[in-house]
Amino acid sequence: MKKIIKYISILGVALVCFTSCELTTPIDEIELQYQLEAEAAISNEGSADLALAGAYSSLKEEPTFMLGIPSALSGLAGTAGAYYKDEISSWMANEPLNKEEAGDNLTFSGMAGLYRAINDANWIIEKVGELSEGSFSTPQRKAEMLGEAYGIRALSHFYLLRYYGQWYDTSSIYGIALRLEPIRDGSALPRNTVTETYAQIHSDLDFAIANAPDLNMNSGYMNKIGARAIKAKAYLYAGDYGMAASTAKALIDGAGGTYGLSSTYNEIFDNTSQAMFNNPEILFGLRGTLEAPLPNTVWAFAYTINGAYTGNLSSGSMTVGSQTINYDLDRINSTIGGGFYGLTTLKVPSFFAAGEDDSLVYYARMAEVYLIYAEAEARNSNSVTTDALDALNAIRLRAGATDTGGDGFEIYPATITLDQFLEAVRIEKSIELLAETGEEWFDMVRYDWVDGFGTGFQVSDYKPSATNSDKFILPFSKLTIDAGFNIEIQNPSYE
Repeated sequence: MKKIIKYISILGVALVCFTSCELTTPIDEIELQYQLEAEAAISNEGSADLALAGAYSSLKEEPTFMLGIPSALSGLAGTAGAYYKDEISSWMANEPLNKEEAGDNLTFSGMAGLYRAINDANWIIEKVGELSEGSFSTPQRKAEMLGEAYGIRALSHFYLLRYYGQWYDTSSIYGIALRLEPIRDGSALPRNTVTETYAQIHSDLDFAIANAPDLNMNSGYMNKIGARAIKAKAYLYAGDYGMAASTAKALIDGAGGTYGLSSTYNEIFDNTSQAMFNNPEILFGLRGTLEAPLPNTVWAFAYTINGAYTGNLSSGSMTVGSQTINYDLDRINSTIGGGFYGLTTLKVPSFFAAGEDDSLVYYARMAEVYLIYAEAEARNSNSVTTDALDALNAIRLRAGATDTGGDGFEIYPATITLDQFLEAVRIEKSIELLAETGEEWFDMVRYDWVDGFGTGFQVSDYKPSATNSDKFILPFSKLTIDAGFNIEIQNPSYE
């Protein structure tokens, strides 16, 4: 049974032979020894289920890279394991890229893991698509499986884009190489443009929204609502504020009591019961024991949360007219499950329910959708609309803010200016999603880009070493460039 998952996963991408992170064989001479087994593996619903489990497993193999690295880049993660710490410092200090094994393994591991999830999804899309509906227990199950696979492929491409591509600039040629078919040989593909990459991501998400299962609170599978949340985020990243606002608003308005904001902030992260797995706020998360990393790579950073970073958020405030609004009161200093994970290490993936080795990695939750809507609505209308302000304040109220003055932790008043409002949304998201998905880093880059790199809001105001905007994205490893015989071009300033 496990062999099917292995065969689907091991076919990975042209960049990888998973027995080692050292490429000693030309890529076109690597023997794909499991190709025939993989092509024949998906023959009915049972084997398709196993293949889908393999795709989720591949996606779960890179939580540290996908969720932790941005916090290291933003400064939230105060220290990292010695193996990678100097490499990250050199990226952000505008120093020449160190081509030593540490840096190559870091970027190579993250890229390989995500492309492997894409390749798993591609096998499912191809082989499940060839099966008749009669091969499945219900008429809609075939469509649901395909919807999940398209959603996994979209999410993986999106994460690759936001790490390795100039995702903020839709006119840029520096997108990523889109993989839309299973790997059958060692052919490398050139990079697609950013616009082409987003178009494919949205196309795949549209399929997932139409066909994936409905939100199932206890499943942890890709679903229609999770795909909508990812779509709203992708629009925001690309600067399409009208579509980001309308997509997020439709999701919020369509909740209908099935999903929505949790009644309290703390209960989302309470790992003392299995209730953490079916909270209505979690729109998409991956549940289960975390998988082992690729061979010959280091599994994780040794994270500690930067007290200066969280201290600034906790003690910070904004003056609106004559009113002082404190940024936070409880969320940063809360105790959750016997100790606030966000104050000492990343919130994810370190949650274990009732002593069981069962974790939950968050990819989309409702609070972020509210904050996406608040920012996108304000930017699209170039004003602080009532709806935008209400969305921001809904998150404040859920966290314990009052709607009357006097205690400092209050909702934002209608007199707030547009510039103040946009900054309030950025700060609120940094606090609300603290140590989860690294959004604080991508928000800083977005805000800097919108104002024009080097003017207005600047990442370097918060991370002094981050003065070269080319270094706001990660480099391709030398292993990747060499494996593709220079078909894939390196990012600027990393030559």
